[in-house]
Amino acid sequence: MADENVERATVTYLRKLDHDVEWVRDVPELGVGSDDPSIAAYAVSERRLILTQDDDFFTEMSVDDTNGVLFQKDQTLSAREVGDIVHELSQYLDQTNITLEYVSPNWL
Repeated sequence: MADENVERATVTYLRKLDHDVEWVRDVPELGVGSDDPSIAAYAVSERRLILTQDDDFFTEMSVDDTNGVLFQKDQTLSAREVGDIVHELSQYLDQTNITLEYVSPNWL
């Protein structure tokens, strides 16, 4: 699940790499301005990881309330750099129980 702060170019690039990515902005149940607990609940119900630049997923709520969070700390990374990193990580994550959804430009 890609948080709203993830760039459209990152989501597009991940889709080109054959990742099933949902962007918060495009999910009718969520949309721009959705709060983190709603995003986390949706991600859990859809069995998706959250890609975000928002550290609130660690500071204001329990990461145990998610299927996992990919946090992009470095906001200077390009969409291609973020996509390549997420793609590489996906090669090592057991994806039988999760679907990689969202990538933010600063999760490293």
